[in-house]
Amino acid sequence: MRKIALGLAAAMALGLCVRVSTAADKEKVSGILIDDHCAAKFMKQDNPEQAAASHKAACAVKCAKDNGHLVLIHGKKEMKLDKHGEELAMEYLSKPNPKTDITVEGTVTGDEIKVDSIEAAPSKG
Repeated sequence: MRKIALGLAAAMALGLCVRVSTAADKEKVSGILIDDHCAAKFMKQDNPEQAAASHKAACAVKCAKDNGHLVLIHGKKEMKLDKHGEELAMEYLSKPNPKTDITVEGTVTGDEIKVDSIEAAPSKG
């Protein structure tokens, strides 16, 4: 009986540790929300994020609706949004006068973000 109780306690402790480490893996990443078609052009620039800053939200929406995908240009890196992230991005872009300079909160794995939320980036300056 004692072995079972110790085993259950260890399993519960391990489950708590896994849950805490998952919450710690969330991060905020800022950049430019853009469609993958136009992003390919900007990624050839010396500073892709700065070059993409002038990209219009309406273009991103149009290209995304034409079988494109929405991505985030963060510095010199193009980051893919997961399916839920693309849905949130389209919802964000449907708001009046959306800025393409955004902050995404989620879990980053390589060049992909599992998105939890999207909001306009804080104003610079």
